[in-house]
Amino acid sequence: MHTRSIRNIAGFTLIELLVVISIIGVLASIVLASLNSARVKARDARRIADLNQIRTALNFYYDSNNAYPSVPSWACSSDGPTWIPGISPTYIATVPRDPLSQGCSPWAGGTNYNYAYGYPQSTFPQEYDLVTLLEDTNNPQRCGVKSWKYHTATNPPSQNAWCGAPYNYSVYLYADH
Repeated sequence: MHTRSIRNIAGFTLIELLVVISIIGVLASIVLASLNSARVKARDARRIADLNQIRTALNFYYDSNNAYPSVPSWACSSDGPTWIPGISPTYIATVPRDPLSQGCSPWAGGTNYNYAYGYPQSTFPQEYDLVTLLEDTNNPQRCGVKSWKYHTATNPPSQNAWCGAPYNYSVYLYADH
């Protein structure tokens, strides 16, 4: 008589595979959440650096012209490459734009990520406003911590905080002036 030998086949059960796949899924979601937080902080760091570059160009412009570039009301980075007239390319190669560039009123909060420039020639001729909205709600440079001043208010002329009374704009603003 002839006997057959049966081999034991080793492998994973369906339950074991499902457990491994779910563990990998949880780890992937944790990594992606951390990565998103890093992106938000990087965009905010870029915003602050961009406004610093624009401030330097505005100061060079002021030194040459005894005034800052004039705009009718507010100029926003979504208005195009020459959104602050007269500073590019003489004082800065290109005027930076917000990484997300949405909306045109960063002080309103929400998703209005943009750079805005205002110059109140008559009320505060040696001051201007250059603001953006930060994404990181814990950023130590936000208006809620720094109480950035608002110079373009003309009725009545004042230098109130952007995020305080009477304006009460977004506490996540960053101003450079």
